[in-house]
Amino acid sequence: MKYLLRVLFVVALLCGGSSFAHADGIDFRMTVLDPPAEAVCNPAGVPVGSPGNTNCTIFTGGDISPVNVSQAACNGAGFGNGLTPGTYGCFVVDNESGSTISSIELGFLIAPLVTTPSCDSSGQTNNQDNFVASALNVVSCAPDLNNPLEYALDFAGGAGVAPGNALIVLEQGEDPNDFQGGSATIGVTPEPDSLLLFSTGVMMAGLYMSRRIWTAAGKSADGNR
Repeated sequence: MKYLLRVLFVVALLCGGSSFAHADGIDFRMTVLDPPAEAVCNPAGVPVGSPGNTNCTIFTGGDISPVNVSQAACNGAGFGNGLTPGTYGCFVVDNESGSTISSIELGFLIAPLVTTPSCDSSGQTNNQDNFVASALNVVSCAPDLNNPLEYALDFAGGAGVAPGNALIVLEQGEDPNDFQGGSATIGVTPEPDSLLLFSTGVMMAGLYMSRRIWTAAGKSADGNR
């Protein structure tokens, strides 16, 4: 009898713990995708109705604010089949900076979400049943230590997003209307050609300055004779 009471007590604890976990709210998932090369954005000047996503932010450098997640952006980018309306959204960025996007740090207010984020780099299947790999790996996915009222969702590493390609931030599990007015800090890596050009310029400038220094030194030595 005593053994049976102990078993019932343990079962009661497990049930209570399970109920408490559900009370914490539904976790939302956040991931960063790099779709195929075909355009998912609608560049400036392209007539409305042309292929592409009109809910797209053009990135040429610097931070982006505000960041607003929407279901329409997902649908325009070809993601949404099999997902429950009102529980997913996207933020689409067209990389026109001339450099590869190597990181993105997203900030969203925790309220009214009151849920636990779950970030991953496992990719996503699009509307054509094609698997789309993640562009960046997960660095952190938790409340911001410097601002406890805001989530810090950081992604870096991985393949990155090349110039002319699009970056898609996909959120699943929460109403996209709760992800409004956020911010994005984007890090870039110059393309190899740009690095080569910069290195060549620095080298030529160094040779020029060295020549001037040696010429000036030679003239000074001649004048002291």
